[in-house]
Amino acid sequence: MIRLSSCDTISDLYVRSCQSKGREIIFADDGGNALSGDRALDISLRFAGALNSLGARQPGDVVAFLCLGSASHAVAWFGTVVGGRVACNLHIRGETVERIAEALDWVGAKVLVHDPDLSKIATEAVKATGRSIVRVALSDGSPDTNSFYSLVSQQQAIDYAANRPAPDVLGAIALSSGSTGKPKGVMHSQYSLLESSKAGQNVLECVSPNDCLLVVMNPSFVAWQLFVLAGLGGKAKTFLLRRFEAETVLELIEQELITILPLIPTMWRMLMDSSPEACDLTSLRLASVGGESPSAALVERLRSVICDRIVGTYMASESGTASTIVVRTEDIIVHNKAGSTGLPTLGADMKIIDPDGDIDDEMSVGETGEIAVSSPSLAMGYWREPDLTAKKFVRGWWRSGDLGHIDTDGYLWVDGRVDNVINTGGIKVHAEEVEAALGRHPQVQHCAVVGRADSKFGQRIEAFIIASDPAPTAETLDRFLREEQKLSSHKVPKVFNFVSELPIGSTGKVNRRALR
Repeated sequence: MIRLSSCDTISDLYVRSCQSKGREIIFADDGGNALSGDRALDISLRFAGALNSLGARQPGDVVAFLCLGSASHAVAWFGTVVGGRVACNLHIRGETVERIAEALDWVGAKVLVHDPDLSKIATEAVKATGRSIVRVALSDGSPDTNSFYSLVSQQQAIDYAANRPAPDVLGAIALSSGSTGKPKGVMHSQYSLLESSKAGQNVLECVSPNDCLLVVMNPSFVAWQLFVLAGLGGKAKTFLLRRFEAETVLELIEQELITILPLIPTMWRMLMDSSPEACDLTSLRLASVGGESPSAALVERLRSVICDRIVGTYMASESGTASTIVVRTEDIIVHNKAGSTGLPTLGADMKIIDPDGDIDDEMSVGETGEIAVSSPSLAMGYWREPDLTAKKFVRGWWRSGDLGHIDTDGYLWVDGRVDNVINTGGIKVHAEEVEAALGRHPQVQHCAVVGRADSKFGQRIEAFIIASDPAPTAETLDRFLREEQKLSSHKVPKVFNFVSELPIGSTGKVNRRALR
Protein backbone atom coordinates (compact mmCIF):
# COMPACT_ATOMS: atom_id res chain seq x y z
CA MET A 1 0.00 0.00 0.00
CA ILE A 2 1.36 3.39 -1.02
CA ARG A 3 0.62 6.07 1.59
CA LEU A 4 0.61 9.68 0.39
CA SER A 5 0.28 12.67 2.72
CA SER A 6 -1.27 14.82 -0.02
CA CYS A 7 -2.75 14.65 -3.51
CA ASP A 8 -0.98 17.28 -5.59
CA THR A 9 -0.75 15.73 -9.06
CA ILE A 10 -2.65 13.51 -11.46
CA SER A 11 -0.14 10.79 -10.61
CA ASP A 12 -1.05 11.02 -6.93
CA LEU A 13 -4.72 10.79 -7.83
CA TYR A 14 -4.12 7.78 -10.07
CA VAL A 15 -2.39 5.94 -7.22
CA ARG A 16 -5.14 6.80 -4.76
CA SER A 17 -8.03 5.95 -7.09
CA CYS A 18 -6.52 2.63 -8.15
CA GLN A 19 -5.89 1.65 -4.55
CA SER A 20 -9.42 2.69 -3.60
CA LYS A 21 -10.90 0.51 -6.37
CA GLY A 22 -8.83 -2.43 -5.16
CA ARG A 23 -10.20 -5.62 -6.68
CA GLU A 24 -13.01 -3.84 -8.50
CA ILE A 25 -12.65 -3.09 -12.23
CA ILE A 26 -11.28 0.33 -13.11
CA PHE A 27 -10.59 -0.15 -16.86
CA ALA A 28 -12.30 -2.50 -19.31
CA ASP A 29 -12.60 -2.66 -23.09
CA ASP A 30 -14.44 -4.38 -25.93
CA GLY A 31 -11.52 -6.77 -26.43
CA GLY A 32 -12.42 -8.62 -23.25
CA ASN A 33 -9.78 -6.99 -21.04
CA ALA A 34 -10.80 -5.96 -17.54
CA LEU A 35 -8.27 -4.59 -15.05
CA SER A 36 -8.91 -4.12 -11.36
CA GLY A 37 -7.58 -1.07 -9.57
CA ASP A 38 -4.81 -3.14 -7.94
CA ARG A 39 -3.80 -4.74 -11.24
CA ALA A 40 -3.90 -1.46 -13.17
CA LEU A 41 -1.65 0.26 -10.64
CA ASP A 42 0.80 -2.64 -10.57
CA ILE A 43 1.09 -2.65 -14.37
CA SER A 44 1.50 1.13 -14.55
CA LEU A 45 4.21 1.20 -11.88
CA ARG A 46 6.05 -1.66 -13.58
CA PHE A 47 5.88 0.09 -16.95
CA ALA A 48 7.20 3.25 -15.28
CA GLY A 49 10.12 1.16 -14.06
CA ALA A 50 10.75 -0.20 -17.56
CA LEU A 51 11.09 3.22 -19.19
CA ASN A 52 14.78 3.51 -18.30
CA SER A 53 15.67 0.35 -20.19
CA LEU A 54 13.50 1.42 -23.12
CA GLY A 55 15.44 4.62 -23.65
CA ALA A 56 13.20 7.13 -21.86
CA ARG A 57 15.74 7.57 -19.10
CA GLN A 58 15.10 11.14 -18.03
CA PRO A 59 12.07 12.78 -16.43
CA GLY A 60 10.37 14.73 -19.19
CA ASP A 61 11.23 12.25 -21.95
CA VAL A 62 8.31 11.70 -24.32
CA VAL A 63 6.54 8.38 -24.78
CA ALA A 64 4.28 8.43 -27.84
CA PHE A 65 1.21 6.24 -28.34
CA LEU A 66 -0.24 4.97 -31.62
CA CYS A 67 -3.28 3.25 -30.18
CA LEU A 68 -7.03 2.97 -30.25
CA GLY A 69 -8.95 2.93 -26.98
CA SER A 70 -8.22 -0.02 -24.69
CA ALA A 71 -7.55 -0.88 -21.06
CA SER A 72 -3.95 -1.72 -21.98
CA HIS A 73 -3.40 1.68 -23.56
CA ALA A 74 -4.87 3.41 -20.48
CA VAL A 75 -2.53 1.73 -17.99
CA ALA A 76 0.49 2.32 -20.25
CA TRP A 77 -0.49 5.99 -20.62
CA PHE A 78 -0.83 6.42 -16.87
CA GLY A 79 2.37 4.44 -16.31
CA THR A 80 4.20 7.00 -18.42
CA VAL A 81 2.74 9.86 -16.39
CA VAL A 82 3.34 8.36 -12.92
CA GLY A 83 6.89 7.60 -14.03
CA GLY A 84 7.51 11.30 -14.57
CA ARG A 85 7.65 11.03 -18.35
CA VAL A 86 5.41 12.76 -20.87
CA ALA A 87 2.55 10.89 -22.57
CA CYS A 88 1.56 11.91 -26.11
CA ASN A 89 -1.23 10.22 -28.07
CA LEU A 90 -0.61 10.43 -31.82
CA HIS A 91 -3.28 10.72 -34.48
CA ILE A 92 -4.21 7.53 -36.33
CA ARG A 93 -7.27 8.41 -38.38
CA GLY A 94 -6.27 9.16 -41.95
CA GLU A 95 -2.61 9.76 -41.05
CA THR A 96 0.20 8.66 -43.37
CA VAL A 97 3.51 7.11 -42.35
CA GLU A 98 5.17 10.43 -43.20
CA ARG A 99 2.85 12.41 -40.93
CA ILE A 100 3.34 9.99 -38.04
CA ALA A 101 7.11 10.13 -38.51
CA GLU A 102 7.01 13.92 -38.50
CA ALA A 103 5.03 13.88 -35.26
CA LEU A 104 7.43 11.42 -33.62
CA ASP A 105 10.38 13.56 -34.57
CA TRP A 106 8.67 16.80 -33.57
CA VAL A 107 7.82 15.65 -30.04
CA GLY A 108 11.21 13.96 -29.69
CA ALA A 109 9.69 10.60 -28.75
CA LYS A 110 12.06 8.09 -27.15
CA VAL A 111 9.51 5.25 -27.08
CA LEU A 112 6.53 4.40 -29.32
CA VAL A 113 3.79 2.25 -27.80
CA HIS A 114 1.42 0.89 -30.45
CA ASP A 115 -1.42 -1.52 -31.03
CA PRO A 116 -0.21 -4.86 -32.46
CA ASP A 117 -2.20 -4.43 -35.67
CA LEU A 118 -0.35 -1.15 -36.25
CA SER A 119 3.09 -2.77 -36.09
CA LYS A 120 3.77 -2.26 -39.80
CA ILE A 121 2.97 1.44 -39.88
CA ALA A 122 4.78 1.95 -36.55
CA THR A 123 7.90 0.25 -37.93
CA GLU A 124 7.84 2.33 -41.11
CA ALA A 125 7.26 5.57 -39.20
CA VAL A 126 10.15 4.94 -36.82
CA LYS A 127 12.41 4.08 -39.75
CA ALA A 128 11.38 7.29 -41.54
CA THR A 129 12.51 9.40 -38.57
CA GLY A 130 16.05 8.09 -38.83
CA ARG A 131 16.14 8.07 -35.03
CA SER A 132 16.46 5.31 -32.49
CA ILE A 133 12.94 4.96 -31.10
CA VAL A 134 12.06 1.82 -29.17
CA ARG A 135 8.74 0.22 -30.12
CA VAL A 136 6.50 -1.54 -27.62
CA ALA A 137 3.46 -3.49 -28.85
CA LEU A 138 0.45 -3.82 -26.55
CA SER A 139 0.57 -7.61 -26.97
CA ASP A 140 3.15 -10.09 -28.20
CA GLY A 141 3.55 -8.09 -31.41
CA SER A 142 6.25 -8.93 -33.93
CA PRO A 143 9.46 -10.77 -32.96
CA ASP A 144 11.59 -7.63 -33.00
CA THR A 145 9.22 -5.66 -30.78
CA ASN A 146 8.96 -5.63 -27.00
CA SER A 147 5.70 -7.10 -25.78
CA PHE A 148 4.09 -4.75 -23.25
CA TYR A 149 2.84 -7.47 -20.90
CA SER A 150 6.01 -9.53 -21.22
CA LEU A 151 7.98 -6.39 -20.43
CA VAL A 152 6.03 -5.40 -17.32
CA SER A 153 5.95 -8.96 -15.96
CA GLN A 154 9.76 -8.96 -15.80
CA GLN A 155 10.09 -5.43 -14.43
CA GLN A 156 10.08 -4.28 -10.82
CA ALA A 157 7.59 -1.55 -9.95
CA ILE A 158 9.01 1.85 -9.11
CA ASP A 159 8.94 3.16 -5.56
CA TYR A 160 6.32 5.78 -6.28
CA ALA A 161 6.40 7.52 -2.90
CA ALA A 162 10.12 8.15 -3.37
CA ASN A 163 9.76 9.31 -7.00
CA ARG A 164 6.64 11.47 -7.09
CA PRO A 165 6.57 13.96 -10.00
CA ALA A 166 6.27 17.62 -9.02
CA PRO A 167 2.96 19.42 -9.74
CA ASP A 168 4.48 21.89 -12.21
CA VAL A 169 6.26 19.40 -14.48
CA LEU A 170 4.94 18.45 -17.91
CA GLY A 171 2.68 15.39 -17.79
CA ALA A 172 1.07 15.09 -21.22
CA ILE A 173 1.03 16.63 -24.68
CA ALA A 174 -2.37 16.66 -26.38
CA LEU A 175 -2.17 17.14 -30.13
CA SER A 176 -4.65 19.29 -31.97
CA SER A 177 -6.41 17.69 -34.94
CA GLY A 178 -3.49 18.69 -37.14
CA SER A 179 -5.64 20.10 -39.92
CA THR A 180 -2.93 22.52 -41.07
CA GLY A 181 -0.46 19.70 -41.59
CA LYS A 182 1.40 20.38 -38.36
CA PRO A 183 -0.62 19.96 -35.18
CA LYS A 184 -0.26 22.11 -32.08
CA GLY A 185 1.06 20.30 -29.03
CA VAL A 186 -0.93 21.41 -25.99
CA MET A 187 1.16 20.92 -22.85
CA HIS A 188 -0.52 19.96 -19.59
CA SER A 189 1.23 19.78 -16.25
CA GLN A 190 0.71 17.16 -13.57
CA TYR A 191 -1.34 19.79 -11.72
CA SER A 192 -3.57 20.88 -14.62
CA LEU A 193 -4.37 17.23 -15.37
CA LEU A 194 -5.35 16.80 -11.72
CA GLU A 195 -7.63 19.85 -11.89
CA SER A 196 -9.27 18.48 -15.07
CA SER A 197 -9.97 15.24 -13.26
CA LYS A 198 -11.47 17.00 -10.24
CA ALA A 199 -13.62 19.29 -12.38
CA GLY A 200 -15.04 16.31 -14.22
CA GLN A 201 -16.98 15.43 -11.09
CA ASN A 202 -18.95 18.65 -11.35
CA VAL A 203 -19.36 18.68 -15.13
CA LEU A 204 -20.64 15.09 -15.21
CA GLU A 205 -22.87 15.61 -12.18
CA CYS A 206 -20.94 13.76 -9.48
CA VAL A 207 -19.06 10.79 -10.90
CA SER A 208 -18.93 8.00 -8.30
CA PRO A 209 -17.57 4.46 -7.84
CA ASN A 210 -21.05 3.25 -8.79
CA ASP A 211 -20.74 4.74 -12.28
CA CYS A 212 -19.60 3.10 -15.49
CA LEU A 213 -18.34 5.67 -18.00
CA LEU A 214 -18.18 4.65 -21.67
CA VAL A 215 -15.42 6.44 -23.63
CA VAL A 216 -15.68 5.92 -27.40
CA MET A 217 -13.28 8.71 -28.42
CA ASN A 218 -10.00 7.85 -30.10
CA PRO A 219 -7.14 8.55 -27.62
CA SER A 220 -5.64 11.03 -30.08
CA PHE A 221 -8.53 13.40 -29.37
CA VAL A 222 -8.34 15.38 -26.14
CA ALA A 223 -11.88 14.26 -25.25
CA TRP A 224 -10.40 10.83 -24.47
CA GLN A 225 -8.04 12.41 -21.97
CA LEU A 226 -10.66 14.64 -20.38
CA PHE A 227 -13.28 11.92 -19.87
CA VAL A 228 -10.83 9.23 -18.74
CA LEU A 229 -9.50 11.69 -16.16
CA ALA A 230 -13.06 12.43 -15.03
CA GLY A 231 -13.77 8.72 -14.57
CA LEU A 232 -10.51 8.27 -12.65
CA GLY A 233 -11.30 11.13 -10.28
CA GLY A 234 -14.71 9.69 -9.48
CA LYS A 235 -13.26 6.18 -9.05
CA ALA A 236 -15.69 4.93 -11.66
CA LYS A 237 -15.29 1.99 -13.99
CA THR A 238 -14.21 3.30 -17.39
CA PHE A 239 -15.06 1.20 -20.43
CA LEU A 240 -12.94 1.98 -23.50
CA LEU A 241 -14.04 1.31 -27.07
CA ARG A 242 -11.77 0.94 -30.10
CA ARG A 243 -14.24 2.31 -32.61
CA PHE A 244 -17.66 3.88 -32.45
CA GLU A 245 -20.48 1.78 -33.86
CA ALA A 246 -23.99 2.78 -32.83
CA GLU A 247 -25.30 -0.77 -32.49
CA THR A 248 -22.30 -1.80 -30.36
CA VAL A 249 -22.73 1.19 -28.06
CA LEU A 250 -26.41 0.38 -27.50
CA GLU A 251 -25.53 -3.22 -26.66
CA LEU A 252 -22.80 -2.10 -24.26
CA ILE A 253 -25.14 0.25 -22.39
CA GLU A 254 -27.37 -2.72 -21.65
CA GLN A 255 -24.65 -5.31 -21.01
CA GLU A 256 -22.20 -3.18 -19.00
CA LEU A 257 -24.83 -1.03 -17.26
CA ILE A 258 -23.29 2.17 -18.60
CA THR A 259 -24.34 5.20 -16.56
CA ILE A 260 -22.52 8.08 -18.32
CA LEU A 261 -22.11 8.40 -22.07
CA PRO A 262 -20.35 11.37 -23.72
CA LEU A 263 -20.79 11.69 -27.51
CA ILE A 264 -20.73 14.41 -30.14
CA PRO A 265 -24.12 15.29 -31.73
CA THR A 266 -23.35 13.32 -34.91
CA MET A 267 -22.84 10.15 -32.84
CA TRP A 268 -25.99 10.80 -30.81
CA ARG A 269 -28.02 11.10 -34.00
CA MET A 270 -26.58 7.86 -35.33
CA LEU A 271 -27.40 6.19 -32.01
CA MET A 272 -30.99 7.38 -32.07
CA ASP A 273 -31.38 6.13 -35.64
CA SER A 274 -30.30 2.61 -34.61
CA SER A 275 -33.47 1.43 -32.80
CA PRO A 276 -32.51 2.33 -29.21
CA GLU A 277 -36.01 1.30 -28.11
CA ALA A 278 -34.96 -2.32 -28.66
CA CYS A 279 -32.39 -2.09 -25.83
CA ASP A 280 -32.69 -1.58 -22.09
CA LEU A 281 -31.05 1.81 -21.49
CA THR A 282 -32.38 2.39 -17.98
CA SER A 283 -28.90 2.28 -16.43
CA LEU A 284 -27.91 5.48 -18.30
CA ARG A 285 -28.23 8.50 -16.02
CA LEU A 286 -26.40 11.17 -18.02
CA ALA A 287 -26.00 11.92 -21.74
CA SER A 288 -23.14 14.34 -22.42
CA VAL A 289 -23.11 16.32 -25.66
CA GLY A 290 -19.81 17.85 -26.80
CA GLY A 291 -18.44 19.51 -29.91
CA GLU A 292 -21.40 21.87 -30.39
CA SER A 293 -24.27 23.21 -28.30
CA PRO A 294 -27.21 20.80 -28.19
CA SER A 295 -30.30 22.11 -29.95
CA ALA A 296 -33.74 22.00 -28.40
CA ALA A 297 -34.75 19.31 -30.90
CA LEU A 298 -31.75 17.14 -30.03
CA VAL A 299 -32.38 17.51 -26.29
CA GLU A 300 -36.05 16.67 -26.67
CA ARG A 301 -35.26 13.57 -28.69
CA LEU A 302 -32.50 12.46 -26.32
CA ARG A 303 -34.81 12.81 -23.34
CA SER A 304 -37.58 10.86 -25.03
CA VAL A 305 -35.55 7.85 -26.23
CA ILE A 306 -32.19 7.81 -24.40
CA CYS A 307 -31.88 9.56 -21.05
CA ASP A 308 -33.64 12.27 -19.05
CA ARG A 309 -30.48 14.11 -17.92
CA ILE A 310 -28.52 16.05 -20.57
CA VAL A 311 -25.35 18.07 -20.23
CA GLY A 312 -23.71 20.06 -23.03
CA THR A 313 -20.02 20.86 -22.69
CA TYR A 314 -17.80 23.54 -24.22
CA MET A 315 -14.15 22.71 -23.57
CA ALA A 316 -10.88 22.45 -25.46
CA SER A 317 -7.43 20.90 -25.35
CA GLU A 318 -5.96 24.14 -24.02
CA SER A 319 -8.55 24.85 -21.35
CA GLY A 320 -9.08 21.47 -19.69
CA THR A 321 -12.22 20.37 -17.88
CA ALA A 322 -12.04 22.98 -15.09
CA SER A 323 -12.67 25.68 -17.73
CA THR A 324 -15.78 23.97 -19.09
CA ILE A 325 -18.85 26.03 -19.93
CA VAL A 326 -21.83 23.78 -19.20
CA VAL A 327 -25.45 23.80 -20.28
CA ARG A 328 -27.73 21.44 -18.37
CA THR A 329 -31.23 20.06 -18.79
CA GLU A 330 -32.80 22.81 -16.68
CA ASP A 331 -31.03 25.54 -18.65
CA ILE A 332 -32.59 24.25 -21.85
CA ILE A 333 -36.01 23.14 -20.66
CA VAL A 334 -36.75 25.62 -17.85
CA HIS A 335 -34.71 28.69 -18.80
CA ASN A 336 -35.19 28.37 -22.57
CA LYS A 337 -31.45 28.47 -23.35
CA ALA A 338 -31.38 25.88 -26.15
CA GLY A 339 -28.44 26.65 -28.43
CA SER A 340 -26.51 28.30 -25.61
CA THR A 341 -23.16 26.94 -24.45
CA GLY A 342 -24.17 27.58 -20.85
CA LEU A 343 -22.51 28.82 -17.68
CA PRO A 344 -18.96 28.33 -16.32
CA THR A 345 -18.44 25.28 -14.15
CA LEU A 346 -17.17 25.56 -10.57
CA GLY A 347 -13.84 27.40 -10.52
CA ALA A 348 -14.03 28.58 -14.13
CA ASP A 349 -14.40 32.10 -15.46
CA MET A 350 -15.06 33.53 -18.91
CA LYS A 351 -15.23 36.87 -20.64
CA ILE A 352 -15.70 38.29 -24.13
CA ILE A 353 -12.82 40.44 -25.39
CA ASP A 354 -11.99 42.46 -28.46
CA PRO A 355 -10.43 39.98 -30.94
CA ASP A 356 -7.91 42.64 -31.96
CA GLY A 357 -7.34 43.99 -28.46
CA ASP A 358 -5.69 43.06 -25.18
CA ILE A 359 -6.91 40.43 -22.76
CA ASP A 360 -8.47 43.20 -20.63
CA ASP A 361 -10.42 44.80 -23.51
CA GLU A 362 -13.82 43.39 -22.58
CA MET A 363 -16.92 43.71 -24.73
CA SER A 364 -20.31 44.74 -23.39
CA VAL A 365 -23.13 42.32 -22.67
CA GLY A 366 -24.59 41.06 -25.93
CA GLU A 367 -21.63 42.16 -28.04
CA THR A 368 -19.78 39.53 -30.06
CA GLY A 369 -16.06 39.13 -29.44
CA GLU A 370 -13.42 36.50 -28.70
CA ILE A 371 -14.14 34.05 -25.89
CA ALA A 372 -11.46 33.90 -23.17
CA VAL A 373 -11.54 31.42 -20.30
CA SER A 374 -9.62 30.94 -17.06
CA SER A 375 -9.33 28.08 -14.55
CA PRO A 376 -6.79 25.88 -12.73
CA SER A 377 -6.74 23.38 -15.62
CA LEU A 378 -5.35 25.74 -18.27
CA ALA A 379 -2.47 24.25 -20.24
CA MET A 380 1.14 25.35 -19.80
CA GLY A 381 1.28 26.44 -23.43
CA TYR A 382 2.21 25.00 -26.82
CA TRP A 383 5.05 22.56 -27.43
CA ARG A 384 8.02 24.34 -29.03
CA GLU A 385 5.93 27.42 -29.84
CA PRO A 386 6.81 30.15 -27.32
CA ASP A 387 5.46 32.99 -29.46
CA LEU A 388 2.07 31.35 -29.91
CA THR A 389 2.01 30.51 -26.20
CA ALA A 390 2.62 34.15 -25.29
CA LYS A 391 -0.12 35.25 -27.69
CA LYS A 392 -2.80 32.81 -26.55
CA PHE A 393 -2.04 32.38 -22.82
CA VAL A 394 -2.15 35.80 -21.21
CA ARG A 395 -2.07 36.50 -17.47
CA GLY A 396 -4.01 33.36 -16.50
CA TRP A 397 -6.44 33.49 -19.43
CA TRP A 398 -6.59 31.52 -22.66
CA ARG A 399 -7.78 33.24 -25.84
CA SER A 400 -9.92 30.56 -27.50
CA GLY A 401 -10.16 31.93 -31.03
CA ASP A 402 -13.92 31.33 -30.82
CA LEU A 403 -16.35 34.18 -31.27
CA GLY A 404 -19.27 34.51 -28.88
CA HIS A 405 -21.38 36.75 -26.69
CA ILE A 406 -22.79 36.64 -23.16
CA ASP A 407 -26.48 37.39 -22.66
CA THR A 408 -28.06 39.31 -19.80
CA ASP A 409 -28.43 36.10 -17.76
CA GLY A 410 -24.71 35.33 -18.05
CA TYR A 411 -25.08 32.50 -20.58
CA LEU A 412 -22.47 32.08 -23.31
CA TRP A 413 -23.47 31.78 -26.97
CA VAL A 414 -20.85 30.71 -29.52
CA ASP A 415 -21.08 32.66 -32.78
CA GLY A 416 -18.23 31.23 -34.86
CA ARG A 417 -14.46 31.35 -35.17
CA VAL A 418 -11.94 34.16 -35.28
CA ASP A 419 -9.97 32.08 -37.77
CA ASN A 420 -11.34 29.73 -40.41
CA VAL A 421 -11.72 26.46 -38.56
CA ILE A 422 -14.63 24.23 -39.56
CA ASN A 423 -16.04 21.88 -36.91
CA THR A 424 -17.40 18.90 -38.84
CA GLY A 425 -18.60 15.90 -36.86
CA GLY A 426 -16.55 17.05 -33.86
CA ILE A 427 -13.31 17.24 -35.89
CA LYS A 428 -11.72 20.62 -36.58
CA VAL A 429 -10.56 21.25 -40.14
CA HIS A 430 -8.70 24.36 -41.28
CA ALA A 431 -10.26 25.84 -44.40
CA GLU A 432 -6.84 26.97 -45.62
CA GLU A 433 -5.53 23.43 -45.91
CA VAL A 434 -8.42 22.34 -48.11
CA GLU A 435 -8.12 25.51 -50.18
CA ALA A 436 -4.41 24.91 -50.73
CA ALA A 437 -5.07 21.34 -51.90
CA LEU A 438 -7.84 22.45 -54.25
CA GLY A 439 -5.62 25.21 -55.62
CA ARG A 440 -3.12 22.62 -56.85
CA HIS A 441 -5.63 21.33 -59.41
CA PRO A 442 -4.71 22.86 -62.78
CA GLN A 443 -8.30 23.85 -63.57
CA VAL A 444 -8.99 25.61 -60.26
CA GLN A 445 -8.22 29.32 -60.60
CA HIS A 446 -9.48 30.49 -57.22
CA CYS A 447 -11.41 28.92 -54.38
CA ALA A 448 -12.72 29.43 -50.88
CA VAL A 449 -13.80 26.81 -48.36
CA VAL A 450 -16.32 27.35 -45.56
CA GLY A 451 -18.38 25.39 -43.08
CA ARG A 452 -22.13 25.57 -43.47
CA ALA A 453 -24.78 24.36 -41.04
CA ASP A 454 -25.57 20.66 -41.33
CA SER A 455 -28.11 18.63 -39.34
CA LYS A 456 -25.85 15.55 -39.19
CA PHE A 457 -22.29 16.89 -38.93
CA GLY A 458 -22.92 20.24 -37.25
CA GLN A 459 -21.04 21.84 -40.14
CA ARG A 460 -20.37 20.46 -43.59
CA ILE A 461 -17.40 21.54 -45.69
CA GLU A 462 -18.35 23.35 -48.89
CA ALA A 463 -16.01 24.68 -51.57
CA PHE A 464 -16.70 27.66 -53.83
CA ILE A 465 -14.61 27.45 -56.98
CA ILE A 466 -13.76 29.71 -59.91
CA ALA A 467 -12.62 27.24 -62.57
CA SER A 468 -11.12 27.48 -66.03
CA ASP A 469 -13.10 26.39 -69.08
CA PRO A 470 -13.87 23.50 -69.28
CA ALA A 471 -14.52 23.22 -65.56
CA PRO A 472 -13.71 20.00 -63.71
CA THR A 473 -16.59 18.00 -62.30
CA ALA A 474 -17.25 17.64 -58.59
CA GLU A 475 -16.34 13.96 -58.90
CA THR A 476 -12.99 14.87 -60.49
CA LEU A 477 -12.11 17.26 -57.65
CA ASP A 478 -13.26 14.78 -55.01
CA ARG A 479 -10.99 12.11 -56.48
CA PHE A 480 -8.11 14.59 -56.84
CA LEU A 481 -8.26 15.57 -53.18
CA ARG A 482 -8.50 12.00 -51.93
CA GLU A 483 -6.05 10.24 -54.26
CA GLU A 484 -3.50 12.86 -55.26
CA GLN A 485 -3.59 15.29 -52.35
CA LYS A 486 -4.12 12.49 -49.79
CA LEU A 487 -6.69 14.44 -47.81
CA SER A 488 -8.53 12.51 -45.12
CA SER A 489 -12.15 11.87 -46.05
CA HIS A 490 -13.48 14.21 -43.34
CA LYS A 491 -11.53 17.10 -44.95
CA VAL A 492 -12.96 16.60 -48.45
CA PRO A 493 -15.81 19.06 -49.22
CA LYS A 494 -19.28 17.55 -49.23
CA VAL A 495 -20.39 20.12 -51.82
CA PHE A 496 -18.50 21.79 -54.70
CA ASN A 497 -20.08 25.07 -55.85
CA PHE A 498 -18.84 26.47 -59.19
CA VAL A 499 -19.14 30.26 -59.31
CA SER A 500 -18.02 33.11 -61.57
CA GLU A 501 -16.75 35.28 -58.70
CA LEU A 502 -16.15 35.26 -54.96
CA PRO A 503 -17.35 37.97 -52.57
CA ILE A 504 -14.50 40.23 -51.49
CA GLY A 505 -14.48 42.17 -48.21
CA SER A 506 -13.15 45.63 -47.47
CA THR A 507 -9.65 44.31 -46.78
CA GLY A 508 -9.44 42.62 -50.17
CA LYS A 509 -9.85 39.13 -48.72
CA VAL A 510 -12.59 36.63 -49.53
CA ASN A 511 -15.66 37.29 -47.40
CA ARG A 512 -16.30 33.81 -46.00
CA ARG A 513 -19.19 35.04 -43.90
CA ALA A 514 -21.04 36.00 -47.09
CA LEU A 515 -20.40 32.52 -48.50
CA ARG A 516 -21.77 30.89 -45.37
